[in-house]
Amino acid sequence: TLATACGSRSRSVKRTISVSASATIKAKPNLANFSFGVSKNGASASQALTANTETMRRVIAVIKKEGVAARDIQTQNVNVSPITNSSGSITGYSASNSVSVDLHEVLKAGRLITQVTAAGANLESGPTFSLANTDLAYRKALNAALDKAHASAASMATHVGLSLGKPASIKEGAQNVTPIFAALNRAAPKAQALGAVPVQRGQIDVSASVTVVYSAS
Repeated sequence: TLATACGSRSRSVKRTISVSASATIKAKPNLANFSFGVSKNGASASQALTANTETMRRVIAVIKKEGVAARDIQTQNVNVSPITNSSGSITGYSASNSVSVDLHEVLKAGRLITQVTAAGANLESGPTFSLANTDLAYRKALNAALDKAHASAASMATHVGLSLGKPASIKEGAQNVTPIFAALNRAAPKAQALGAVPVQRGQIDVSASVTVVYSAS
């Protein structure tokens, strides 16, 4: 956008060129989030909860053994509910317990799934891959957007016979980071005897946008 403005006294003409630009860079994720859980049945609520607790303790121990710190494990939900038949009579109870896990060593994602399932987890979702800190990647995208804005403005100025000046104003757009959802809400199969579950982490898109107004003469 090329704009001009005339002062009432000096009659000088102030010209500006306004451009908008965006850029996206790809970054390798360094954080994988999972939900691991255990569901157990029992004749009574206490039996179901006891069976669930024993298995869940093994699952959490395996998660920690795989290098996940206690601060990266958080209980999501503990639930005990009756099991009824078609006539509505209670035939037993079901207890479930799930935890959210942040795995920083993302290349261990497949191994973690395999080991946790072998320990008795039968409710799983994830991994969701993301960046633990988006600042560096976002700054790169932001700088790339600024470079594109300058290139566009310079091209416009040259085309209409003007000399491009310095930025008069810069407006930053919204940051956008697109996480990768590898799998969602699946029932965990029995773990295979050998080898880890194949998991590909891919890359994450980090986007930035700017609107820059340049002076021109």
